[in-house]
Amino acid sequence: MAHDSGSKKGGGKALLTGSTNRQLNEFVAWINQYCTDHGRHDGVPPENKRVFRLKTSHFRRTLAWFVARRPGGVIAGALQFRHHSIQMFEGYAGTSDSGFRAEVESEQAMARGEVYMEMIEGHPHPELAGPSAAEAAVRLKDFAERAQYQGKIALDENRLKRIMKRDDPAIYPGEYITCVHSAPTALCEKAKRGRGEGLPDHGGCLPLACRNVALTPANTLAWQRELGRVEHRLNARPLLPPLLRARLIARHGEIAEFLTSNGIPAVTA
Repeated sequence: MAHDSGSKKGGGKALLTGSTNRQLNEFVAWINQYCTDHGRHDGVPPENKRVFRLKTSHFRRTLAWFVARRPGGVIAGALQFRHHSIQMFEGYAGTSDSGFRAEVESEQAMARGEVYMEMIEGHPHPELAGPSAAEAAVRLKDFAERAQYQGKIALDENRLKRIMKRDDPAIYPGEYITCVHSAPTALCEKAKRGRGEGLPDHGGCLPLACRNVALTPANTLAWQRELGRVEHRLNARPLLPPLLRARLIARHGEIAEFLTSNGIPAVTA
């Protein structure tokens, strides 16, 4: 397949969008011809009785769709796609009319529900620390009681979906914290600006200061590993620039104080 005119093979230059689109459609034509020659029926189907024209934007949008379904994907997608706000990425990956956002939130709720069930079944009294540990325990206990059927917690996907839609405890597991969301005490951007929909904005999370934070054992290990990484950078040679070193020392102190104030040893992992 041809490169852009003037480009040299192996010159390290990327194809322009027009050339990429042309090659994509040459590939589609090859696939359809191959299917015709071999009596296959799985070629690229037409669109509105016309040959489907592939564009790079089709793949960009598809990538956005799948990125948004990963944990923290909407935030990651907004960064990757250079969008100034998460709302722009949500609109790019699928408009409100398409149901994209609602579908992603439904899938995220189901994933949280499965985490809740693991916490409840594996630990009748979850090992939680942090300012919202007691509130998280109460919400999980209430969720377990609502999820019980004939004395057992046995949920199929449809029943879990109904329970999450009706009785979502609004607990959001994460790597460093477990957010026990309560809008009046949330420090994230949506709560501060009053433009939210009752949901936390984890892109504006202030975990070391927010009262909505609970810590699972996995969260605790993540913070202790972070302490270890900071210490490693501080002890590295050659010495770091003074400003960066001061910032790392301050961060180490904030994390250590956060852990000790919640009854957790500030040791490295």
